[in-house]
Amino acid sequence: MRPGRQGLACRKEALEWSLPGGNIDPGETQLEAARRELQEETCLPLSDAQFLGHHVLQAAEHWVYRMAVPSSRVPQPSHETVECRWFLIQEVSQLQVKPSNLELLRREGFIAVKG
Repeated sequence: MRPGRQGLACRKEALEWSLPGGNIDPGETQLEAARRELQEETCLPLSDAQFLGHHVLQAAEHWVYRMAVPSSRVPQPSHETVECRWFLIQEVSQLQVKPSNLELLRREGFIAVKG
């Protein structure tokens, strides 16, 4: 997420969009893994990060960070992704996003809970 309520989504080979992320390598901290995954999936550097929360979904642990990226930087697909782009938070309902990512965005208050 970045100021103006923008988020970053990536598509790998599936049709679903997802937030940048992945597994923590041995010896890495959660923040180091987040920094590496952001770089690997979007070719963007991490300049600042704010820890938002830790969640367990379907027995998988998720650490959620808000990361500052210079506004002049445009995400680029890498060898791990076929497409990545900034989107407005209100656009999330129009995208096909991984259900677990939608739940994380709901839990962090970025999107409304469906009622």
